[in-house]
Amino acid sequence: MIRLKEMIIAFFEAGRCSRLYPLTLTKPVYMLRCGALRIYEKAAGELRGRLLFLTRSELGGVLAEKLSKEVGEVYVNELRLLSSGDDLLVVDGGWLFDESLLKLGEEVVAAKDGELVYAYVKGSTAERTAERSSGFNEFLERLGSELSPMRLEGARLVRDLWDLIEYNAGEIERDAERIKRGGSWRSGSDLPQVQIVGDPNRVLISRSAEIYPQVVVDSREGPVIVDEGARILPFSYLAGPCYVGRGSWIVGGRVSESSIGPVCRVGGEVEGSIIEGFSNKYHAGFLGHSYVGEWVNLAAMTTTSDLKNDYSTVKIPIGGRLVDSGKLKLGVFIGDHTKTGIGSLFTAGSVVGIMCNLVSSGEAYPKYVPSFTWLVKGQVRDWIPLDRMIEGERRMMARRGVGLSDAEEKLLRELYAETEAERAAFKERLLRGAW
Repeated sequence: MIRLKEMIIAFFEAGRCSRLYPLTLTKPVYMLRCGALRIYEKAAGELRGRLLFLTRSELGGVLAEKLSKEVGEVYVNELRLLSSGDDLLVVDGGWLFDESLLKLGEEVVAAKDGELVYAYVKGSTAERTAERSSGFNEFLERLGSELSPMRLEGARLVRDLWDLIEYNAGEIERDAERIKRGGSWRSGSDLPQVQIVGDPNRVLISRSAEIYPQVVVDSREGPVIVDEGARILPFSYLAGPCYVGRGSWIVGGRVSESSIGPVCRVGGEVEGSIIEGFSNKYHAGFLGHSYVGEWVNLAAMTTTSDLKNDYSTVKIPIGGRLVDSGKLKLGVFIGDHTKTGIGSLFTAGSVVGIMCNLVSSGEAYPKYVPSFTWLVKGQVRDWIPLDRMIEGERRMMARRGVGLSDAEEKLLRELYAETEAERAAFKERLLRGAW
């Protein structure tokens, strides 16, 4: 743990969050999960100081609510802290924090490929620069021009959707070392009812977790972490690197090289994927090399393709065009609050927005489905009012003892209006058979 005198740790978005839509429609990039932890938690757990979170204005209220419950005292979009006189560490919100790359003590601007990864300045420098700047972007520009940059070629940065999947297994490995330093954990050797394949010391089980008999845990390829209050039911196979979050259940099937957030219900086959908190994939079906947002429900036999038949690299829709990911395996990226019906099918490299409702026609869904779309058997149901969608979310969230806050509802309504033209264009393409 790094301790300095007083320090402000400021996380910011680097202005490329649109490349991570729909995942960043409802949250900043540093609130995404990669490994066992969300991105900001990696640095916040290693450093000590006041936390400042800078994000788009429309996300400020929701972010402040969420972080105040999870972290306690935090500061959101309070630029006054830049001129508080305290030393300042500015961190790109997409940086997968690596303590070995952090040089503190002397003022430094660290960059990769010309993009700032982090900057550390004394309080007097931060205060002087803030007073001369009209906003945070100008503040960063001035720091970059006044201090000599240090090259950080080894830094891992989340810039595109597939980066989350590519880095996830390695981040579980690194997060396991962070997690071991705190809390009370049992190793695999303390679980006689569980079949351990590999090194039992690479199996970390919270003392409040429950693991039933007839469970196999395979740590040969990486650690397996089962967090507080999680339950692993019989006939489950966990293969590392793997993380099962607080209060989540694995209800049978195979989960490998994946991160499961808090309070999820997961069954079937999950490989190389990330499932965010309060989402369900309870039944059979395959989820491969995919990212599923919060409050998503994947119905029985929802299945993704993550490999093309011709073994060429997967293209993914970003900003209205197909972008070659350069990856052979890539599944689906699903925004928060989306639901699928039974038998849903996704082709490799698909993207689904937030708060969609998808009912299968028996064929794979279009490669891109915009936010708030109700797509029922190949037809857009654009007469479904937003109030009905929000009421459905309230019912789902109540099942986990959580309410939809006023700030969250306000954000959803704003995003609904912002994406209206996109939905209209999508419906027109469907009618022309051009999707």
